[in-house]
Amino acid sequence: MKTRTAMIWLFALMAPVSFGLSCSNEAPFIKETFVMGTRAVITIYGLDDETASEAAGKALHELHRIETVMSNWIEDSEISLLNHNSEGLPVKVSKELFDIIEESFRYSRLTSGAFDITARPIVQLWGFQGGSPRVPSEEEIASALEKVGYHLVRLDRENLTVTLPARMEIDLAGIGKGYGVDRCVSILKERGVKSALVNLGGNMYAIGSPLGKEYWSVGIREPHGEDGIVGRLLLKDEAVATSGNYENFVTIGGRRYGHIIDPSTGRTVDHILSVTVIAPSALAADALSTGMFVLGPERGAAAAEKIPGLRAVYALEDDTYEFAGEFGKKLILD
Repeated sequence: MKTRTAMIWLFALMAPVSFGLSCSNEAPFIKETFVMGTRAVITIYGLDDETASEAAGKALHELHRIETVMSNWIEDSEISLLNHNSEGLPVKVSKELFDIIEESFRYSRLTSGAFDITARPIVQLWGFQGGSPRVPSEEEIASALEKVGYHLVRLDRENLTVTLPARMEIDLAGIGKGYGVDRCVSILKERGVKSALVNLGGNMYAIGSPLGKEYWSVGIREPHGEDGIVGRLLLKDEAVATSGNYENFVTIGGRRYGHIIDPSTGRTVDHILSVTVIAPSALAADALSTGMFVLGPERGAAAAEKIPGLRAVYALEDDTYEFAGEFGKKLILD
């Protein structure tokens, strides 16, 4: 299908985006914050102002708490302390952190290592997390790859310990936002929310549907800096996330390099523009959008078959789409 490629936009097309609207049967209540380096927005339908505000506030507070556990940018976060203190020795961690590391490795196995939370040394080598972006030498890549590989990490569930080889670090950036969205969803549902959209920097989960609508309608925006919507996704009780090189990239020697790196080769993946994944949970969508980006359309489609309900849209360099899974009428392209 010949068309321009696309990314997930940040709000439902049918929902007003003005902050502070009164929550009624027709108008949403919207609350937002800045957390995990991005904007978090919760849109709720069907509750009174007080109840909606309390529910959204609890959910957004949870995101700030999760950040103190899983952010590599916070020196005394739990993940930072694990990275700094292991050096080949077991480190006791919270059950929450242990569980998400264990779940990350499950998605590593599902993607044959294409998604790997231990890839941070390679990402840093290319200069995508601080420092000056550059193309590393073959020797530098080979040296960094010695510190990459989820299978090298030892997990002890009985004692809740994690053992990292010397100089290895874990980075949960590729799964932490999805986890945070899922926690928000749980909190909102516990407080009686039946219609809401949780959006954390493009990682979304749609609870139910808006009043009078069958689905949440999420816009697909043209990603090259141009205005306009090129299509829509229809969502209900499912999550969506996009990985792409259209925003985070560097140009070196006249060539453009995207920030997504294949953990098996240590090199950037530049033949795909983006992949959008729809999944039963935001954590799955977050992790698999990265893993399936690295895998590419053919191997990504094979990985998608392992998870019921998972669907993906690949946008390729020649401005065509390839699809994994069945969309039916839930994907509308202009």
